[in-house]
Amino acid sequence: MIRSHRVATAAYERVTARQNADNQKKYGAIAHKLPGMILQNGLAQATGFLLAKGASAPEHLMLLDDLKEVLRAGGALDVPDHTALHTAIIGTDLAQTLKLTRAALDASGWIKRYVQGVLRVDATGAAVEQNTEQQGN
Repeated sequence: MIRSHRVATAAYERVTARQNADNQKKYGAIAHKLPGMILQNGLAQATGFLLAKGASAPEHLMLLDDLKEVLRAGGALDVPDHTALHTAIIGTDLAQTLKLTRAALDASGWIKRYVQGVLRVDATGAAVEQNTEQQGN
């Protein structure tokens, strides 16, 4: 299997596992924002934000764990937990940071796609079906 298939498969498995979570809408809203956070603020700040917010909002840590697993599946980085992920990111040199950023953008893009398709959650955390019905009225 090629790398992109491994990344897509891992993202699908991680998002599918979140289907029955109580906080799947909050998770989905954050997943929609993750690629933009990485582009705008950088990978280190984006993972640091998720780590810091995770103390009071577990869906942030869920997303960080999912990102870690998708990066591992793609062969970009293999670390034991989300704290080690952030530590590895802030401890790398420029070339490795750029490589990890590209991999994280790819992984977060797949996670976002599956949040849209599997969880049916949009960027506001609302169910996609509700938005479609409201537009038709």
